[in-house]
Amino acid sequence: MTPLASSVAPSSITSPLPQPRRHPLKPGSPKESELIRYLDHGLNAVQLRVENRLQKPAKDSSEIRGYQHFGEIERDIEPLIDVLWVSGSPNLQVPYLLNIARSLTEYLPLFPASPKATFRLLDKLDLAFSSLLQGKDADKGEPLPGFENGRTVSITDKVRLKGIVDRTRLVVVRTLGDELVDEEGEALVREDEAMPNDDTVKFEGFENNDSDDEEDDEDWKEAQIGRVYERTIGELGDVLGGPPIGIITEE
Repeated sequence: MTPLASSVAPSSITSPLPQPRRHPLKPGSPKESELIRYLDHGLNAVQLRVENRLQKPAKDSSEIRGYQHFGEIERDIEPLIDVLWVSGSPNLQVPYLLNIARSLTEYLPLFPASPKATFRLLDKLDLAFSSLLQGKDADKGEPLPGFENGRTVSITDKVRLKGIVDRTRLVVVRTLGDELVDEEGEALVREDEAMPNDDTVKFEGFENNDSDDEEDDEDWKEAQIGRVYERTIGELGDVLGGPPIGIITEE
């Protein structure tokens, strides 16, 4: 059983995040220490499996198997985010979530594109960050534990978050976008997509089915890319100055 698992309360509103406990963990308490050990162990295990992604250990080896696709990372990181959220402790949630979000910008380019797993995980983080910035659940409007006395996310953490959001949106476009663009941003047609395969067997009445499905998938993916950290961007706004946060730029 993960730490704090029994503290999850049912909710009438479906949310990517579980219901947090009523009060934050007491700093320095055994429960807080246990949670920190659990999170550090889990994140270190994820990092190790990322590093081992290109290795194939022998069957009798004790070496931890590397990840083969990003969906495996999502399955391991999601419960860490959940138990962190259940803790209701902003002093842990903010730094750990920032660390997780930053790590994803490094992990995504290392694996084949996994749109559904990527967007599910980023949507959960988006809700978490936008809620922390408001001090209340962005979906339900309920106050978050630890924000009763006017606590807010620090300017330093907002600056870090802005940089991570910008970087993530750029990485997602590079990782999941199918179009190649030139220096002016005009779309280029890939050579392997320019010429149709004339050897493909076609049946009357089904000529356009595959292309329609592909168009639907692309429309969905394009819409999801545009929504990456959409809520967080709305909460950050232009309070930090500089160019609008929603614009994706090359570094």
